[in-house]
Amino acid sequence: MSDLETKIRTIAHLIDGHAVQDQNRVAVCIKGLVQGFPATLEAIYPSWPFGVMYTVETKIVVDPNNESEEDYAFKMSICPRVGKGFMGMFTKVLLFESSGTSVGDRKLQSRFNFSVDNQVLGEKFIKYPHVAEHIYALDEIAKFSEIVIKSDAGIYLAQPTSFNALAPDNCRVIFSELAQLGQTLTESF
Repeated sequence: MSDLETKIRTIAHLIDGHAVQDQNRVAVCIKGLVQGFPATLEAIYPSWPFGVMYTVETKIVVDPNNESEEDYAFKMSICPRVGKGFMGMFTKVLLFESSGTSVGDRKLQSRFNFSVDNQVLGEKFIKYPHVAEHIYALDEIAKFSEIVIKSDAGIYLAQPTSFNALAPDNCRVIFSELAQLGQTLTESF
């Protein structure tokens, strides 16, 4: 058994899942459950320069007759800022980095660039207890390049680390943090 197959089995075991053979689309696809949510880890190719993608689905069944769900849905994209702190002023001018959408938390906005299609719901989500802590933890552990949160679907995280360089324990923690954010989405939105 190769190192790749061993790592796939290890991560699949961590999320109570299994490897899915889908080589026409991605080289690595692992599906499982994390705290009751369907979870997927994918890698287009297992080595550098390709990273991994995590998905946690929070809404599996959609009621087509419920039109009011659209009023309470939002999509948020979170990306790390290129320049943080004092250097942020220079990156805005020299690299044309966007100021992003305000989410009512200056500390978060100084480290991340937010894009939200419903600012009121985006601010409400960010201000929920422990949401900011989970975002900081994901930045610390995953060094993510993007998180996309769709209140009516789930959470996606792109990590620039290749699958071959991925530590299974970090993978478990990342999925746990995403599931905690998913729990907030299902309970409150």
